[in-house]
Amino acid sequence: MKKNSLLYYVVLFFAFHFSAIAWSASIPNDDCMACHGEKGLEGKRPDGKTISLFFDHDSFNKSIHANLQCVSCHDIKELPHEGPLKKASCSGCHVKSHKENQRSAHSAKAGANQICSGCHEYHTVQKASSLTDSVCGTCHKTPYSEYKAGVHAAKKGGQKDTATCFDCHGRGHGMLKNRDPRSPVHASNLPRTCSGCHENPEIVKKYNIPVGNAYSQYMDSIHGKTIVASGHPVAANCSNCHGAHGIKRASDKTSRVYPANIPATCGACHKDVAKAFETSIHGRELKRGNKKAPDCTGCHPAHHVQEVKTTSWKLEAIRECGNCHSKLLETYRHTYHGKITNLGFTRVAKCIDCHGSHDILPKSDPHSRISKGHLLETCRSCHPGANKNFSQFIVHADYKDRKSSPTLYYVWIFMTVLLIGVFGFFTVHTILWLPRSWIERIREWRRGKRS
Repeated sequence: MKKNSLLYYVVLFFAFHFSAIAWSASIPNDDCMACHGEKGLEGKRPDGKTISLFFDHDSFNKSIHANLQCVSCHDIKELPHEGPLKKASCSGCHVKSHKENQRSAHSAKAGANQICSGCHEYHTVQKASSLTDSVCGTCHKTPYSEYKAGVHAAKKGGQKDTATCFDCHGRGHGMLKNRDPRSPVHASNLPRTCSGCHENPEIVKKYNIPVGNAYSQYMDSIHGKTIVASGHPVAANCSNCHGAHGIKRASDKTSRVYPANIPATCGACHKDVAKAFETSIHGRELKRGNKKAPDCTGCHPAHHVQEVKTTSWKLEAIRECGNCHSKLLETYRHTYHGKITNLGFTRVAKCIDCHGSHDILPKSDPHSRISKGHLLETCRSCHPGANKNFSQFIVHADYKDRKSSPTLYYVWIFMTVLLIGVFGFFTVHTILWLPRSWIERIREWRRGKRS
């Protein structure tokens, strides 16, 4: 009989089952309770520590093992017995579960040495389906406390469908470490695990989740494509941005995705970018508490971050700037550069080519790319032969604003009056000349008919 065959496990199960019946017939539980039913009963461990030997038989009767006898688990042949007893082995009956546990993160081989009682207790063993995530907190105190403070643990009004430890890490004896590629919380698998709830229409609607297709967007993003292409956790996943256990709403000031905290969150991977952004006008305004100031997601959509070298992103970036700077976008569209980009071409100056991307500074700042000291240098990045006069070109000239561009304003007024005057004069002239021309033609026609 092969050791790993189904028949082997069946025979092994019945062997233990009937041996348990035999022992139960020899020493009934009532005999054990004659001593262990006394609440004051105590004993000493090998290390000298005093422990209680009282056995709560009422609690045991409510457990899933209530039909077993003490000797079914404890190797006792006669009473009174010598102590201390060897720890009971669960593997005798639960062969499959034991085998799964040996390959899990909780096995002794994995360095965790998590015995069965750590989750199931000793004598009050309940069905696995009745276990709550509180058992995880017994060992994993810090992650569990973070989880309890997060949005997933906030079960207001008796809500029972928020994520628990088991929903993310799996329920069973084969729970794997997060570094294992087979684990549901491995970096390459985590987005799919989170999508179990965050792309469920009923849950999205019930909890009013702002982004109901976060997984689909993420998998189309540069982060998602990188993980799929490489097969390794080399790009940001859900936990890198939202956290692993202490996930909080974006409106919570302690959340990693709260607008003021997003630069630091993104900066965990993009250190140089975060440093440049911190000193920019956007970064400083965000730090001051200006809610209108853009964070990283203002230009790079949170779940749909795209490769910045693509044409679509370059064109979309112009529109993103226009969301806040609508007037400047309008004046930009009036220029040659703006008209070309509006046609879908990107080989001309865009917002970031003149102002920068993450290091944007106001014109008054001497370090700004569009300050007097750097403007010519900025123009020469595209126009190598540009001179000082070339750099005096007014890009965002508003011909309708008399205060900012008085000369251009009056030129616009003059040209408008001139065009209206010229076309108005010739329109009236045409209208007046039309009946005269008909009269002359009629006269010529009559003369020709007489002759």
